[in-house]
Amino acid sequence: MTQPPPGAGTAAAPPRRTSQARERILVTADRLFYDEGIHAVGIQRIVAESAVTRVTLYRHFPSKDDLISAYLDRRAAYDHHQVDSIIDAHPDDPRRALTELATALTRDDFAAVRRGCPFINASAEFTGSHSSRVHAREIRRWVTERLQELLQRLEHRDPRTTAEQLMMVRTGAVVSGALDENAHLNHDFLTCWDTLIDDGLPPAPA
Repeated sequence: MTQPPPGAGTAAAPPRRTSQARERILVTADRLFYDEGIHAVGIQRIVAESAVTRVTLYRHFPSKDDLISAYLDRRAAYDHHQVDSIIDAHPDDPRRALTELATALTRDDFAAVRRGCPFINASAEFTGSHSSRVHAREIRRWVTERLQELLQRLEHRDPRTTAEQLMMVRTGAVVSGALDENAHLNHDFLTCWDTLIDDGLPPAPA
């Protein structure tokens, strides 16, 4: 949901031993693929900016597709960690968790996704069953399912549809943050998010 800082690739999983060279390659690929696009960045550029040899890169990532997949795995791991951390921080308050999932994007005025969603950007560069499109579908489905679970706990009137709509609104807000000059984006996004949730909640006890 936001941009992982350097070294954040394993934040959502138990620590594992990894080589410094592999991590440098991933951090470099993450920056270049997101900032400039996957097709625009060649392997030699990543080799040079990672300060590794081609042999070292190909030992860790036998093909560029393997590196792309690892880049998106790293992004997905960060999103899993962020979403799960927010939900776990409010175990008895699913409504608060839903609010926090939205405000996490607005705290820096969408700066962490200044070029849009990395999964959508990556999938737009490929067609068919390429792994980038698989990754995009998987992370979007996973986030939508987490939203639906929270709505179900609130006894929302239509948790499935509303979870899908919240994901659409989130996607639109990220695109707007990257392209539009909407000075009221945070307010507009949060208002729409809250309205979709609150309109389907059962009435408060009299």
